[in-house]
Amino acid sequence: MRTQGWPAHRVTGVDVWPYRVDRGSTEFLLLHRSGRDGAPFWQGVSGWIEDGEVPHLTALRELREETGLEAVELYAVDALFDLYAWKRGTVEAIVPFAARVSAEEQPRLSEEHDEWRWESLAVALGLVPYEPQRAALRRISEDILDRPELAHLYRIEPPEKSR
Repeated sequence: MRTQGWPAHRVTGVDVWPYRVDRGSTEFLLLHRSGRDGAPFWQGVSGWIEDGEVPHLTALRELREETGLEAVELYAVDALFDLYAWKRGTVEAIVPFAARVSAEEQPRLSEEHDEWRWESLAVALGLVPYEPQRAALRRISEDILDRPELAHLYRIEPPEKSR
């Protein structure tokens, strides 16, 4: 196995896909990056894991920091994606999560984003630019939302018990 000369590979970030169920319809929260750190685009919540932090607690923290929302339920998404962070010379592994939030709450944006919207899966798939984002959204729909009898397999312990 060749290891010399290859960039380090490490789990460094999370993507969180907040969703709500409102009158029987599921909607995903999409955030529009303001463009202050690169090109603007639509995404879920994203963030870097801090030293000593586990990914699912990072997901809860980032959700709170970027939207002011709390997860009612948190799910692991059976997907993982890598990206090459060329400025750092590393391969970053990003862990996705699904966070069900209260249908009544609305987000309060951080300075990272300039717009938000609730959208159906079909619209969300058309707005996010990266295939790993679309793959995570599809997995959330297929594994958690479309098969509620199996969702418990992906559910992470209630957030208040994880802290």
